[in-house]
Amino acid sequence: MPLSYFEFRKAASLPFYCNPLKLFISVWVVMLASLEFHISDVTYPHTIVAYLLFLGSCISFLLSYMLVRFVCKRRQRQQMIRSYAIDGARLRRFNLILVCIACAIMLLNLVSSGLPPVFGLFGFSTQSYTAYGRLKQILFPVLMTLFVDAFLDNSAHRKLLLGSFAFLSMLSYVARGAMMLMLFQALIVFSIRTTISKKKIYLISILSVLGAAFLVDVIGSNRTGDQLLFLGMQVRADAQTWPTVFIWIISYISVPLSNVCWFVDFFRFQHITWSFLYPLLPAFWTPVSPHMDVIQASHIIDGVHTYLANYYLDFSFPGIFLINFAIGAVSGYMSLAQRISRKFLTCSVFLASLGFIFFWDFFVYLPTLIQFLLQLIAQKYIIRQLRHRFG
Repeated sequence: MPLSYFEFRKAASLPFYCNPLKLFISVWVVMLASLEFHISDVTYPHTIVAYLLFLGSCISFLLSYMLVRFVCKRRQRQQMIRSYAIDGARLRRFNLILVCIACAIMLLNLVSSGLPPVFGLFGFSTQSYTAYGRLKQILFPVLMTLFVDAFLDNSAHRKLLLGSFAFLSMLSYVARGAMMLMLFQALIVFSIRTTISKKKIYLISILSVLGAAFLVDVIGSNRTGDQLLFLGMQVRADAQTWPTVFIWIISYISVPLSNVCWFVDFFRFQHITWSFLYPLLPAFWTPVSPHMDVIQASHIIDGVHTYLANYYLDFSFPGIFLINFAIGAVSGYMSLAQRISRKFLTCSVFLASLGFIFFWDFFVYLPTLIQFLLQLIAQKYIIRQLRHRFG
């Protein structure tokens, strides 16, 4: 099969969410704005703490970001890459392997655990979405990779078939968070590869966000129920009359930041721990958190605490500096030598993790690591860069 040739999109023509620095600042601005609504009865009352966390995070991020860019620019040789080719035969082979892996795991879960959780919405007896199935730490990154890579295919039929299979499979597990990451990754890859103008990209992005918000509302209302949402998030009585989709979005962005602020308020650091590494372990090996007494305090709700929490609890304020310094260093490296356009599959995994720092630490997370490795394989196996002379 002949190769399909494409031109790399220049960094200046990419939307802001494909720029790590702009994305990082934008997510923090949204986090701070959502906290101002004080949607929960236990929202941390002193927003100055959140702004200080923002300031400290930005300083450490920018320090490493500029340092890495300065060092890499001095070593960078003349850029010669202008285009790339996608090997259609290899792409189909890779996607077929992913389909086989996903089908094998879902069949195992069907036999061992019964119908997937989505059938519970229609009156069938099923397990909850948290208890259902095995090997989800492998299944979800496989489905996410398949969904994103399906749209690299030239065949509209294969795009529709593989994309629908991945999306509906994820939907059957009612995996709302993984679906949001998956859709954002697909939007990033589309934005990097398309030839349409930036204005049209933003229009598509806005429509995608509205569609994702509707999806979150539908899945959340059916999976959890509005009253359970109000109870679990301890939503203020006067806020419960707001549109449900608005409550979902504001609460899921503001509550994790509020939780971190509470940690800063009442947690007293005693010694270094390494709980930030636990999410890299298989679920059945994950130890009990050494900070369980802090995490289960009355003011802490929903069990998510942004990307900062584990590092603060493990290392106190140096942990906040270190994680932001590390993210800034990777961001600075990615933003040079047209790497975001050249390495769009692996970069989409990092950018999506960066886009969800308001919720959880998806950087040190086993499914993210698995998907990054899958996309690294796909990047090297499927895509051929032309006129290569990079530093």
